[in-house]
Amino acid sequence: MGRDHNLASEKSQEWLKENTKRYAFKKLERDVIASGACVECGSCVVGCPVDALTGEFVDSKYTPTLTGKCTACGICYAMCPRTFVLENEVIGDYVGVWKARSLGSQGRQDGGVVTALLAMMLDKGEIEAAITVGQIDDKPWMPVAKRNTSKKEVLDSGGTIYTHAQVVGEMHNCYKENLSSVAVVGTSCNIDAINRMQVHPGGLFNIDSKMSVFKICLFCTESFGYNGLVSFLKSQNINIKKVERFAIAKGEFSVTIGGETRSWPVKDLDSLAASSCAYCSDYTGMNSDISCGNVGTDEGWTTVIVRSKRAEGILKDAIKNGIIEAEEIDEKAIQAVINSARFKMNKRYALQSSP
Repeated sequence: MGRDHNLASEKSQEWLKENTKRYAFKKLERDVIASGACVECGSCVVGCPVDALTGEFVDSKYTPTLTGKCTACGICYAMCPRTFVLENEVIGDYVGVWKARSLGSQGRQDGGVVTALLAMMLDKGEIEAAITVGQIDDKPWMPVAKRNTSKKEVLDSGGTIYTHAQVVGEMHNCYKENLSSVAVVGTSCNIDAINRMQVHPGGLFNIDSKMSVFKICLFCTESFGYNGLVSFLKSQNINIKKVERFAIAKGEFSVTIGGETRSWPVKDLDSLAASSCAYCSDYTGMNSDISCGNVGTDEGWTTVIVRSKRAEGILKDAIKNGIIEAEEIDEKAIQAVINSARFKMNKRYALQSSP
């Protein structure tokens, strides 16, 4: 029996119509074609079930053009290689997504879940050290990778610093000193570096199987250069030495001083972002064991994306022992995380976030 390409195309279009978010061609035109991200592959044209698109050559450049009536089926957007539509493309694979908060001291962290889990793991001997980011004593908010080997140390290290720190280097130092089980808290770029050491045939963890690492990723849109951050705050009449807390939530960058909080749109700080951030499209840290952030949950809670069986066991152990309270979140909350993740991916191509 021969192949029936038309039948295959019809079945493909039928599935896409039922399972794809409905976007009109105008969205693809705005996000991809007008932005210059189009690769001229023609997938949108051949995929249109009503033949409403034509590939026209404009100034010798192949340009998908609406020449018929668009039914807003969304197939052209779904099939474009420059869009991000599938959930696992945007936030990665996971075992479950929860909202959680510590039942102990939360310190400066929303929800306090990362600190609570690390403290529990250290207390139970599941890890020998936890690598977090702290401040240099004589230079407030200048980041430094810190090794925590006790519950007290990790509880004292809560809070988020939005500048790069060499957590991978400190992880190496732990192994050099004959520790074998370490947890690392970092952003997706840090987690990717560790993952490379795990999957590459010449990577550290493939060479020495006695070493283990538990990877915790913090949701991250971008990191800022320290000097630029100091200058920005100074322009707002704020001395960084007096800052008690930094936070990014709902598109706002906020600073707390003396119990009072001031905020600015995150986009106002785009010029301060580290140059490497322009090359990063991973908001949640898809190569981590567990990802945590404040998008998708109420204030005072942490969104927790559990990606590995080990992470699932640790989270459930913390719930069972009354260290945290948690419940699985609904699709609406997950969609909020997806939207933020897609926004970061789209920034790579100077696109707009999907509504």
